[in-house]
Amino acid sequence: MWAFLKSFLFYIGFGINAIGILVSLVIIISDAIKGSSSKNGTWLLIVLGLCLWLALCWYLKSIGKIGLATNMVMLPAIPIGGYGLFVLLFIILKPDMK
Repeated sequence: MWAFLKSFLFYIGFGINAIGILVSLVIIISDAIKGSSSKNGTWLLIVLGLCLWLALCWYLKSIGKIGLATNMVMLPAIPIGGYGLFVLLFIILKPDMK
C-alpha cells in the first residue's frame, strides 16, 4: 500500500511539473515569435534544467529508488502547483482590484 502511494504521488508531481514545463515552453515560444522579449535564453535554460531534473527523477524511479524520486519530483511540484492554484483562483473568483 505504501509503495502504491509513493508511486501515485510521484506521478502526480511529475504531471504537475510536466504541465508547468509545457506552459513555460508555450510562453517562451510565443515570445520568441512575437519578438517581445530578449531574455528567452535564460528562461529556456531554466526550463531545460527542470527537464533534466525530471529525467533524473524518472531514472531514480526506474532503478527502484521510489522514495527518493518522489521526494525529488515533489520539490519543484509543490511551488508550481501552489502558483497554479493561485492563478486558478484569480480566474475563477475574478477579484476587483481597486
